[in-house]
Amino acid sequence: MEYVTCLWCVTAYTDTLARVSRLTFDDDLFLRMECVMNIPVVNQIVWRFDGVEGVAVPEAVLLDALSNMWHNLAAGPLSRKVERVRVPGARDRWARASHCSPLNVAESVLPASRLGEWMQQRAAVPLDPLDGPVWQLACTALDDGGFAVSLVASHVIGDGGALTSAAIAASNGPDEPDDFRSAWNSLSRDDLRDAARQFGAAATGTARVVARKLRGVLDGAGRTSADAAPPATVAQRFEQASRGAFTPSTVVVDCPTDEWRAAAVGVGGSANSLLVAIALGVLTASGRVDEAEPVKVSLPVSTRTLGDIRANATSGVSIHVDGGGGYRTDLSAIRRDSKAAFTALSDASTPTSFELTKPLVQMLPDIVVAQASKSATAPLCLCSNLGDRGVRARSIGGLQARSVAMRSITQNTTAQLLRRTKGGVSVWWNTSGETATLCVTGLDPDAFPTAEHLRRLVAEEYDRWQLTPTFW
Repeated sequence: MEYVTCLWCVTAYTDTLARVSRLTFDDDLFLRMECVMNIPVVNQIVWRFDGVEGVAVPEAVLLDALSNMWHNLAAGPLSRKVERVRVPGARDRWARASHCSPLNVAESVLPASRLGEWMQQRAAVPLDPLDGPVWQLACTALDDGGFAVSLVASHVIGDGGALTSAAIAASNGPDEPDDFRSAWNSLSRDDLRDAARQFGAAATGTARVVARKLRGVLDGAGRTSADAAPPATVAQRFEQASRGAFTPSTVVVDCPTDEWRAAAVGVGGSANSLLVAIALGVLTASGRVDEAEPVKVSLPVSTRTLGDIRANATSGVSIHVDGGGGYRTDLSAIRRDSKAAFTALSDASTPTSFELTKPLVQMLPDIVVAQASKSATAPLCLCSNLGDRGVRARSIGGLQARSVAMRSITQNTTAQLLRRTKGGVSVWWNTSGETATLCVTGLDPDAFPTAEHLRRLVAEEYDRWQLTPTFW
């Protein structure tokens, strides 16, 4: 489950955040999800390597490299934990993690057909952003002669961009990433001053929001109810009897990068617009929504910059894709609307009402947050294009991975929780040179009851776009 929020990254308030090692609104959001709502979110990277002829895998090849990577991660910006403060209004601050989870090396060879299960087991490892550990590095040998490496970390201490940057730096040398620096180098312990700053920002932001609301009421006084758009229809759903713990179905699939790009360009699209189209195809084929319905698509956007100390530096935009399935033969509308949304986000000079109220929301006590969270929902369709982080992202110990999978996973989910939050499908896409890798998670336990069912839907969608799938 992925909750996308906007970061206030163009104001003087966030300029202060860049200099002081305090949790941002988004960091606090994921901390509350874990500590208040008991639904931790973790990010995971998995490298899949082909076998090396005549070499024992993974011990003889990767153990030294993974040990070095582990020590670099332990000394880097990923090894941070949350230090709670007691001054009302002051933000919690970052501190160096006191201990780390040891390198996890599987004792037995794993059947390659069960790699997905191993990935899920690694993603389910308990992590604690308050006391640690906050991340885990693990590896397993596969019976096809290859091996896999997993790095999982709490979303509180790093988003996907932070995790990837930390992994690249740790596997290629001891230096910290350029865009994810240690937060405690500029540590400020003046909680009273931070509280005063927060109260001031909250008061100013709230006043601006109230003024906007009043202007809106006055401007709209002469409008009639005919000005309002009709509510969207709700697709018919057939609820299963499943109750209790339920792990969302996930599949990982590779295809040639050239095939993906050619399929997109062939119908006026881009790699990103094809990602949206495939996600929509899986969503509608599942019965979660009718193909005639318009669908809101959430598109995360990284705001990470050089020298960034933020754990979470992700904003987001949304587009609406018309019903009727026209995108299957023409991706130009999705491409156009996505580009316009990205441009509007980067050019925005005025913070939204939501951004203005972030300081106030971050000061709310846990009991208020717990009550408000009862109405929280997940995106119906989330498409995260992680792009190509280059050859360095594929390399561990001098070996190049065949493909690299990246995704976000919510722990402690139940069928009831997933139904209440109304999520649909979330996808994460990246390229590793000649290979494009897609992770698909079905957040509706009734539309996506099993991984086998989801895999069939993805296979059909790949066939529709003439892509050659290789499932993990």
